[in-house]
Amino acid sequence: MLTLTGNSTLFSDAFRHMDLHQAERHDRRGRRLLAITVIGAVGVLAAAWVGLFAFIGINAAVGTIEDVGNRYIPEVDDLALDLPRVSQLSEVFTGDGVRLGFLTERNSQPIALEDIPDTVINAVLAAEDSGFYEHEGVDFKGIARAAALNFRNDSVVGGSSITQQVVKQNFGSTDLTLERKIAEAVVAAELERRYTKDEILEFYVNSVFFGSNAYGVKAAAQEYFAKDLGELTVAEAASMVTSIRNPTLYNPRRFPEGVLRARNAVIANMEDEGFISHAEATAAIEEPLVIAEPQPSQEIAPQVMIAARDELLNDPRFDVLGTTFEERKRAIFGCPAADTACELSGGTKGGLTITVTVDLGLQESANGVLADWFPHTVDGSAPTGAIAMVDNRTGAVKVMASGVPFGNDLAAGERPYDIAGRGQRNPGSAFKPIGLLAALEYGERFGSPITMGTYWDSTSPQILDYEGAPKPWRCSNAGGGGSGLRSLFEATVNSVNAVFCQVAVATGAENIVEIAHRIGIQSELAVVPSLILGAGAVSPLEMAQAYSTIANYGERVEPYLISEIVNSEGEILYEHEVKREQVVEPALAASVVRALKEAVARGTGTNAKIGRPQGGKTGTHQNYTDAWFMGFIPQYTTAVWVGYPDQQIPLRNVFINGQSYSRVFGGSVPAPVWNDFMTIVTADLPVEEFPPEPEGMEPYFKTPTSEVPEFTPGDSEKDITKAIHQAGLQAVVSEVPSDEPEGTVLGLIPPSGSRLTQGGTVTVEVSSGAPATRPLPPLIGLTVDQALASIALFESDAGFSISVATSNRVVTDPTLYGQVVGTAPGPGAPVGAGATVTLFVGSP
Repeated sequence: MLTLTGNSTLFSDAFRHMDLHQAERHDRRGRRLLAITVIGAVGVLAAAWVGLFAFIGINAAVGTIEDVGNRYIPEVDDLALDLPRVSQLSEVFTGDGVRLGFLTERNSQPIALEDIPDTVINAVLAAEDSGFYEHEGVDFKGIARAAALNFRNDSVVGGSSITQQVVKQNFGSTDLTLERKIAEAVVAAELERRYTKDEILEFYVNSVFFGSNAYGVKAAAQEYFAKDLGELTVAEAASMVTSIRNPTLYNPRRFPEGVLRARNAVIANMEDEGFISHAEATAAIEEPLVIAEPQPSQEIAPQVMIAARDELLNDPRFDVLGTTFEERKRAIFGCPAADTACELSGGTKGGLTITVTVDLGLQESANGVLADWFPHTVDGSAPTGAIAMVDNRTGAVKVMASGVPFGNDLAAGERPYDIAGRGQRNPGSAFKPIGLLAALEYGERFGSPITMGTYWDSTSPQILDYEGAPKPWRCSNAGGGGSGLRSLFEATVNSVNAVFCQVAVATGAENIVEIAHRIGIQSELAVVPSLILGAGAVSPLEMAQAYSTIANYGERVEPYLISEIVNSEGEILYEHEVKREQVVEPALAASVVRALKEAVARGTGTNAKIGRPQGGKTGTHQNYTDAWFMGFIPQYTTAVWVGYPDQQIPLRNVFINGQSYSRVFGGSVPAPVWNDFMTIVTADLPVEEFPPEPEGMEPYFKTPTSEVPEFTPGDSEKDITKAIHQAGLQAVVSEVPSDEPEGTVLGLIPPSGSRLTQGGTVTVEVSSGAPATRPLPPLIGLTVDQALASIALFESDAGFSISVATSNRVVTDPTLYGQVVGTAPGPGAPVGAGATVTLFVGSP
């Protein structure tokens, strides 16, 4: 707050005769050189004024205008001298009648003359035209005084009456010429013939510029003193009106000393004119000059106000306000006082009542949750968050909350920036479900459509080539690890990057972009496969709208913030109608919903569980600069974003809500924030189940078949195993005894070319580097024929042949004659290919 003290000793006879124009001269001494260059011209001007209007005053009845000539005297009978209607502020309300604020381009708050306190009116008259109610548009005394001052002093001051100022501001030019001043005076006289004094003064006090975007006395009082007009003291009213003469030179925040001198001159004039007593004047001069600090935004939901303003100015839905940007500005903010053509363009000029869909209670709850998690720091050195929520059934925007401050004082670090509605941030893995929709609709792999049952290699990193790529794309899982097969369903539940990178290449980036725009993303998106991992930039509100389409089983409900516009006469100019369109096949979208339910139930989004039917997806940018949780219940879809407000700074080694995080993931902070907010939202909200899943979902979960890859002798185990995994098949390595070098792939079971259901197993036989052996079966006690038959079976099972020899051995037991009584090698001994087995046969 700025404060300067007055001095009653200055209130001398000399100062009593010093009017506001002299005070201005005092403050212009530094501009002496510029003033000297125009003194001569103004002196001629002033002399001509005095002579001319003295002449007019005496001889008006005998044709003075004709004698002066057409060059200087305009024909006024045909002039359109309609005073422009001063702008009225358009107001924004919630559906339950709570006023959120005013839509302002210029702070103009018209007020009836009868409602303006005498103190303020008298201050204006004392400063600008104390004889306003006596003259007929031209103040000859003021002209004479101005002329004398211009000749005696280093200043250029005017003698314009209030009526002349209205003419200059609205119907004339600002050129300092004799012709212009004569014409201005004549038009002023005509204006006073057409309007009453009160009408002219009311227009003037409501339209004159006071600096700092304040037009009119009511706005000026709020801007400089944070008061209503009725609360102003004499000194404050006198201080305020000094800005009329020169809003730059008499800016009370920049040049308080000059304003103090000029204020005291106005107070002196007010006493001279009998507006105040001597005692009141003395007290007013002694009163310190106290100027209020610039007031921060008093709007309840500034993010909503910003979004409403932008939509009204730019959205084609509001063509009722005008088909061009300028026409809409006039409709919303009203006509500038100097734009006389504006009134002729038709339509409403300010004073609109705009109703928005935001639920104020939930908006404030969202702000409270964000404030708890992310206490504000003015320099942007700490992370913050944003929340956007839409109604799934109607498309109504219910919450737009950003955890950054709003206000007018940017120098103090306040940033009027709406992250929820306009922030362009990388959505990370939260974009995967959008890519998943595209994959299920467009994708094809190995001749079969991509389904939730398609299996993929989750090994990280994946090195992928695609058409138009300047170099192979290296794609890694969060944390870097990963191996083995994952179905697309499980890869969604657990947010596996390595799988989704392959999905993007197989689907085509152009198809991902197309379906993203179809379901509600408006931002321009780069046509690159990495889009599926969140390489684009979107707002939380866009993401909420897109996920709402998914939650609705592919039915997009047109999102809207503004539900109604009514003009100052009570006429409804616009009323929103809910529009629905099935943009994704229901069974396809419901398949994605099923996966997103599981992502919350047992996947990366478990921290968002609120104990009712819900689905959702985490999102973490690969550089950890942005973290998200996108979640929905049957009634609402809510987006939560976390990051740094002003820069793309990695969320590493940060302290949030009393806890330290080495890295922030979508599941570690955004999901709990979502949980906190949605717990409030659902406190009194009936639990609803999602609609029954539509028919036709089976094909989206069918597991396709793949062909066992071709095998060429000499292929390495690593290469053939990778090929099997890329085909969506599981590879199991089996070591087989062989004379081939150790590690040599001997074959595949089933063989190449066979078709297997994805996820099935292919055995890769690899040489152990040693010949195969088998234990010799027990042959003792068998006849020779029985023994030979057993050996034949052994060879068949072992896959190799052995040699057999027989030798008689004398035995004393006749029952053993002709039977095998021994073998070499003995029973159970290892036998390899080509080995010789000797059978000892009993004989007498």
